[in-house]
Amino acid sequence: MNETFDPFDNAEDVWFWFCACLQARGDGLRSRSDYVGKRRKCEVADIYRIIKRLKMHGEISNRQLRVMYNWGYMHFPPYYDSRAKRSEVRLWEESMRIFEKALIEKNILEERYV
Repeated sequence: MNETFDPFDNAEDVWFWFCACLQARGDGLRSRSDYVGKRRKCEVADIYRIIKRLKMHGEISNRQLRVMYNWGYMHFPPYYDSRAKRSEVRLWEESMRIFEKALIEKNILEERYV
């Protein structure tokens, strides 16, 4: 059985997918087959474990997680919203860089050379 999966574009794409899955789960979604979104090559639990590891190793701070959480549930990054504080934009960008490295290590994202 050879399943095809839609790749993520970047760390923000992964994070917004993760938040959408958590929201769907909170709304009653119980299995992957019930999810109507794109097929991905990772599970929600994989992303949770990555975030947990980054936090436990001190690579990501509580402030960064709070910004990721708040903007993730709004489904757009803070740099698109004029109400966002500069510190939120900075924390978002820092956390996405750290998150992206972890995703590349776990082969969830492909390394990009720009």
